[in-house]
Order: sequence, then structure tokens, then C-alpha cells
Amino acid sequence: LFGCGKPAPAPSGEPVILEASIPPAPVADAGHEMDPAKHSVPAALATGMLGGRAFTPDRVALEGKSLTFRRGAVFFADQQITIFFADYKPTDAVKLTVKPTQKWHEGKTPSLHISQRQGEDLPNNVFVNDGYALTLELAPRQDGKIAGSIYLSLPGGQMDFLAGTFTAVYDRELNDPPEADDRPYIAGRISHSGKPKQSLLIRYAALPAAGGDPISDVVGSQVVQQGGISAVRSTTNAPRVVSLRPGKMGEEYDCARLPPGKYFLVVRLDDGPPGWKLVDVVADSKIDAPLAIPTAPAGNVEVTVPGKFGGQVQAIPSGLKLDDPTGAFTTSVSGALGAYGNVADGKASLKNLAPGKYDVSLRTGSAVYRAEVAVESGRTAKVELK
Repeated sequence: LFGCGKPAPAPSGEPVILEASIPPAPVADAGHEMDPAKHSVPAALATGMLGGRAFTPDRVALEGKSLTFRRGAVFFADQQITIFFADYKPTDAVKLTVKPTQKWHEGKTPSLHISQRQGEDLPNNVFVNDGYALTLELAPRQDGKIAGSIYLSLPGGQMDFLAGTFTAVYDRELNDPPEADDRPYIAGRISHSGKPKQSLLIRYAALPAAGGDPISDVVGSQVVQQGGISAVRSTTNAPRVVSLRPGKMGEEYDCARLPPGKYFLVVRLDDGPPGWKLVDVVADSKIDAPLAIPTAPAGNVEVTVPGKFGGQVQAIPSGLKLDDPTGAFTTSVSGALGAYGNVADGKASLKNLAPGKYDVSLRTGSAVYRAEVAVESGRTAKVELK
């Protein structure tokens, strides 16, 4: 399993940014306290210490039976605490107190997953089933969000704790389709003939209607021996998320909580030819957009570049109306397709393209060199930019 988020079954949720990425010092009126009777939850946003370092979550999410406090915007969190509720989903108001003497197998005592990393290293993961002190309150879900407060003190000599208030975004579980809170979203079924151990990938490149740079996201899962895939979700660009999951009639996907704009969707198996679709997303919309991966073998293109220009040759399907004066969206679309190649000795190669017609281009300074080429299955077409 792979993606920009996390694979099933390990739960996580869709994040919400609460604070600046630089964690402030812990609040003065809170600290490590192992007696819940002495917990006095500060009114300030939740902050504390984790692994001997200041910890202020910039993402808080409730998904299914898990409540996650996370700091860090890349694939692996820099610091993260996830509370796994034992045998229930906290969909209504919750008031929970856990004493250090309580055991995980007793009643509704949650287990904790603590994750930390240093620099670019992989995170160090630890499960804590008992020996901690917790005071937690959650308000009922409203408009896709849940207000709450927490006072958590962890066992160990580093005196780690987290105390204060928070607002968590509610997220459906991995195998659930999008809900009203997830609009605007694009969803649909994926048709493919994937074999076991092949990787199924869905991604998009988009140009927001409000302006600014193009945005993108990607998630993937492996086709399993019994057929179908395991559910997986990308939360790297939350509140935007991308999900893949097995459905009743094959694989299903959704790209949810999207800003309005023009979305170029791409689906592929490993490095095979991609299927694609261009979709316009407006506010509060829910769009059904089934995708299919071409069954015909891919083709390639050999591009001749005039003069001694360097740079990157890009290709997009012919006829796309991208409204892209700067070329930034074209670059994003060709990247999603994998339809690009660097110039070397006046040549560039574009590989694994689905059969069809493509606009090929190279930008150098204020000039744009272009050509149209027809890609045929199993063949290498040749074209010279003008």
C-alpha cells in the first residue's frame, strides 16, 4: 500500500490547521499530571510536550474510532498522538476519564499510538495501552467539525503531556463513500484489468477557480490476490483528500473537499497507459466521473528539439482547453500523466502514453515550440517541434 496518506487498516482522519507550524512553548498553567482529579484543562489551544520537544498539533481529526493530534505537513508526521477508542465510535458527546491504574482490556479504555521522527528519518512508533492519565471531552458533531478539550499525561521520564482545547474535522472511515460534509467532491468507479501486486494509482492536477498556482494530490493501493484493493486515503493536502477503496462492483475513488476549479484526473496501473478525464468542479457539487484504464498497450514519442535548447518537453491530450497563459497548468497536467521528458542532445522521449493525439510543447524564455503527434499502441511516433 502506498500513497500520500496512510494505508488501511491504520485509521487516520482529515486534518484541520489550528496554529502556525512553529510550535509555541507549552502553556504555563498546564503540565504533566498523572492524577485526572487534578486536571484543569486550559482554555488555550492544545499544546504540550512530546519526546522532550514542544508539541502543538496543527492537525486534529476524528475518523471512526480514532482521534489524531498531528504536527507536520509531510507524509510522516513529525509528532503525532492517536487515541483509538476501544469498542465504539465517538459520534455523540463524549466525557471520558482514564486513570493510570486502568487496563486497556477493561471497559472503554482507549489505546494510544505515539509517533515521532527526527529530521528525515522514519518515525519511531510506540503503542501505550495503559499507565497514562486522560481527561477528554467531545461535543456533538456539527458542520463536519467536533469541538473538544483534552488533558493527557503519558508515562515515562520525559513528562510528556497535551492539554487544551481543539477543533477536529470529522472524517468518514476509509471504506465509506463521501458524505455531505465532503462536498464539493468527484467520485466514481474505476474500470481496469489489473493483476495481483500491480499498483493502482489515482491522481489529479487542478487549477483553482480563485486563482493561484495549480494544486495536485495522489494516492495508490496494490491489487491483491483475491481481487480488488485495500482502502487507502491521502490526507497530505487536507482538508482535500483522495480515497481509493473496494466497492460492490469494483474499485471506487473520490477526491473530496475540493476548491472549485478545473480538475484533470488520471488513473493508471504501474507504468502502463493512463486513463484521464477533465472535470469542472463548482461549489457544493457532487460529480459522478467514472474512470477507465486503457486496455491497449502504450505507445511512445521521440521528440526532436530545434537548436540547442534544453529544458523539459511536455505533452497533454489534444483539444484540452486549459486557459493556461503561463504554462503552469500544462506542466501540472503533463506531470500527472507522466507525459514529459528532459531534452538531451536535441532529443526527448515521452513514454507509456495511451493511444491518441497529443499536443507536445517546450517553453524556453518567451517562446513556445509545439507540435501535434498521434500515438499508436505499441509504436514509437516521431515529431519535430516548430
